[in-house]
Amino acid sequence: MNAFLTEIEQRIREGLVADLEAILAEVAHEKVYVCAVGTDSDFVTLFLAVNTEQSLARHIADMTSEGLCDDAETELYYKWAISEFQYGEHSHFNHISRFLYAEDNVYQYKDEMVKIIAKAVNETKDDLFTKYNQTKEDITFFVSMTDDELAEELENESVALMTNPELVPEFMARYDAEI
Repeated sequence: MNAFLTEIEQRIREGLVADLEAILAEVAHEKVYVCAVGTDSDFVTLFLAVNTEQSLARHIADMTSEGLCDDAETELYYKWAISEFQYGEHSHFNHISRFLYAEDNVYQYKDEMVKIIAKAVNETKDDLFTKYNQTKEDITFFVSMTDDELAEELENESVALMTNPELVPEFMARYDAEI
């Protein structure tokens, strides 16, 4: 592994744990069902986004009352689109993004970075989750791109690397559900 990847692995590991702990503390009274690391198409911006069953229900109710959610397809979008997740706005990943901006052509490391993120998620101790009334095995983890048509492909590839295999089929079929 080159020096850049070694450094980014350390930064991602530290940032992920810090962000997760802060968000899990904030939502300890709710049930987390999804946690995503978001990026852009150049792979130089990283952020953590989390949603809970309760925040999803509130968001759907709010959107329904505004006339912006009136079918099951839209509800699925709110459930799985990281832009709709309700937690994660205070990311420790900002310092990682500054580091990534300083590197030329970070995108060339995309596959390695996804593996590093998966490794960081997989190595995050279950104790961190149970401390905040969560179960890591019940959470779907994935990586997504916010501004790229390849987002779904990246999500589908990454979910299997870091999520309990029992949860992967539901995620993979998230946009194929009968409406």
